[in-house]
Amino acid sequence: MEEIKDFIVDVGDDNLVVSLSDTSEKISLRGVVVEHGFSVPAIGTLWLTSDDSPYEETLHISLVDKDLKLVEQVELYKPYTPGVLKDVVAKDNLIQFEFWQGVFHQVTIENQKKLRFSRFFPQAGCHYSNKFEASYLTISK
Repeated sequence: MEEIKDFIVDVGDDNLVVSLSDTSEKISLRGVVVEHGFSVPAIGTLWLTSDDSPYEETLHISLVDKDLKLVEQVELYKPYTPGVLKDVVAKDNLIQFEFWQGVFHQVTIENQKKLRFSRFFPQAGCHYSNKFEASYLTISK
């Protein structure tokens, strides 16, 4: 997995529109700031975006397929809890980072969708877009 550095961002009313340099098509993502983007060879791209509100921040983790369609999304959000994304490290099929002070997370991206029972009872502050379906993404502490 490699970090994507070459993209253009337009901020809409309540979302971001990201264009990759090698295509004229656009990706619509939640948030107002692109924190990081990564190429996921087997699937497409993974984007970490935020709402730019450090006193009550939301981190959006969005998986986009090769046809530039949103496949999955996970949000890290706790009311009245500050969050700043830092120490982002990508290795093989996972990304590690700190979001809430002193709490490190790991996002694992599988090559095939799997049903994970851990998603039925997610950790506090973790919100999956498709909680009861097979998925590519898993987030853990």
